[in-house]
Amino acid sequence: MEKKIKAPTFLAAISIMIIVVAILMASLLWLNIDIRIALMFAIIVASAYAMFLGYKWDDIQKMMMDGVYSMLIATFILLLIGAVIATWIASGTIPYIIYIGLKIINPKLFLICACVASSFMSIACGSSWSSAGTVGIAFMGIGAGLGINPAFTAGAVVSGSYFGDKMSPFSDTTNLASAMSGVSLFSHMGSMLWTTVPAYIIAIIMYGVLGFTTVAKGTVDESTVNMYLDNLDANFNLSPVCLLPIVVLLVVVIKKAPAIPGLVVSALLGAVMAMILQGTSFVDISNIMYNGYSIESGVADIDRLLNRGGLSSMLWTVALYFFACVLGNILDVTGVLRTVLEKVAGITKRASTLVTATLASSFLMQALTGSLESSMLINSKLFAPAYDDLEIDRKVLSRSLEDTGTMCAALIPWNSNGMYMASTLGVATLSYLPYCFLGWLTPAVALVLAWTGIGIFYKNGKKPAKKAKAN
Repeated sequence: MEKKIKAPTFLAAISIMIIVVAILMASLLWLNIDIRIALMFAIIVASAYAMFLGYKWDDIQKMMMDGVYSMLIATFILLLIGAVIATWIASGTIPYIIYIGLKIINPKLFLICACVASSFMSIACGSSWSSAGTVGIAFMGIGAGLGINPAFTAGAVVSGSYFGDKMSPFSDTTNLASAMSGVSLFSHMGSMLWTTVPAYIIAIIMYGVLGFTTVAKGTVDESTVNMYLDNLDANFNLSPVCLLPIVVLLVVVIKKAPAIPGLVVSALLGAVMAMILQGTSFVDISNIMYNGYSIESGVADIDRLLNRGGLSSMLWTVALYFFACVLGNILDVTGVLRTVLEKVAGITKRASTLVTATLASSFLMQALTGSLESSMLINSKLFAPAYDDLEIDRKVLSRSLEDTGTMCAALIPWNSNGMYMASTLGVATLSYLPYCFLGWLTPAVALVLAWTGIGIFYKNGKKPAKKAKAN
């Protein structure tokens, strides 16, 4: 006789969630334990609870395999971006952007430029990862040359990258949020303007203030800038032709090519240009695509900046993503997440509390599953009936999924987005978090709108009258 599988109680489910979060936070903030080991401990806890519910080991193993399967495409994209970063450095594309940036960008306006440039790149390609891995790395180099705190630069790059990702019709998460909520893409994007644009304007102002304050303290050293310029000029054949990979990538994006073929074209073009412009051999560029670019320029700061990229550089992030997806799928399939979220969705009777619950749930789901996509899929299903009951237009739901979904993804160290940004930009998630202004301003603006009623749209164009209580 087979053992009957029990459904988790609310108390047990929320206890498991608290334990998992406690393990991750303690390892990261206090114990200095590698986050991958912490995720493994969390998986053990989740697996033990699954067995307590009646699941057999074969069932749990299938949950793990399904979790791994869900990450395969994203992992492949991640590895390709590693190859793109390496070939764009080897070809001179990223060094040339750094070179031009050091010459023309006003240091006081640098953080604004970093945010805006990253925004345009991610709007064009629909990917925060591609933006940070190309333009973002270039601005990290410019910032280093100007003597600006790397955490400031990373915060501006991440803010811009996710603004563009959120507001791009090519973005997978933008399309996913609208599709799962049952609203049209452009209706969803129009709704997002209410929260994202005010937050973006405030963030730009804050980057301006931070930039002027930084420069006022004398952090910019002209000798460092000149050293960077001379060193880049000595080690690379720099010319406007180096920008060709960016132009081709934008053309590929405009033609709406899928992400993987587009990244393959970008990597191969960078490799060809490295051979033509920089004299790199075929064998060397092939090794660079796997191991990353390496240079010994004699200047440690430049070496540290340019010695990066390659498929192998992404394996650390892939391992984190692997454990996070396994953990998330176990918590999902066993019903731990849904038990808690259904309870929350069931007690929201007003627009203000419903939107607040959606925002909180989206953030919590990411913290527990490490997956933005899983968060959107589950929360859209759980909260949609509550929005319908209150006659709130579902574009408010789709917007709320992204306000803490897309915008906060890179603020969570063990989320795939936080992992990627930290490893690509070379700045720890918790270091750039305070300066990723848009990431925490967007949820704040969303909460203000929810509790003031501004930007809360109803199906019939107006808020429905309260139903009279039955005698």
